[in-house]
Order: sequence, then structure tokens, then C-alpha cells
Amino acid sequence: MLYASSRSSLVKSLGSSLFTDSVFATSKVDLTPDAYAAHLRHVAAPNPLSSREQELADLRAAENAAASYEGSQARRTHVGTSPGFCWAQEAEDAVVDLSRRQEDSLLILVGFFFKIP
Repeated sequence: MLYASSRSSLVKSLGSSLFTDSVFATSKVDLTPDAYAAHLRHVAAPNPLSSREQELADLRAAENAAASYEGSQARRTHVGTSPGFCWAQEAEDAVVDLSRRQEDSLLILVGFFFKIP
């Protein structure tokens, strides 16, 4: 018990986020690169599940994949997001041409805004 409390205190005082692994060795063979690679494979392996637990995990994954909830509609705008005028074909062509040019350019679109009843 004394070892566990002093080890925990030491790790906390040094910064527990600095230690990525805790390897416990009982012999020199446990401290070889092959043993550490086996430890990393063990840590990365998925947890063993019973058949019932695996069925529930698969069911949860299928439900999450099929979920189509898009959140609350309370803050949805009713005004619209598109501008209140239509583009002329020449303006659209000018914008496309501007996006393809390599040199600096300026495009000025002049229009009138009016409310269509």
C-alpha cells in the first residue's frame, strides 16, 4: 500500500499528463523493445465483448448511422438566405472569369435593389 500511494504521489507531482504508459515488469525480459511493442498492441486492441454486448454495440452504431435529427428548428430564419435579385448571365460569366484569372482584377457589379411584390 505504501508503494502505491508513494508512486501515485510521485506521478502527480511530476505531472501525470507527461506519462503516456505505465509498464509493470517482473523480470528483465519485460523491459525489452519486443515486450513494449506487445504492450502497445495490447493497449490498442479493442476490449473483448460478449456476444450480447457486441449485438448492443452494433445496434447502437446502426441507430447512430440512421439518425437524421438535425437539431432544433427554433432558430431557423424565415427571411431566406439568397439575395433578392437575379444575376444576369453576363454578371455570372464575369464572376467565373474572375475566379479563373491569375492576375489581380476588380469586378464591380452595379444593380438596383427593389422589392418584388
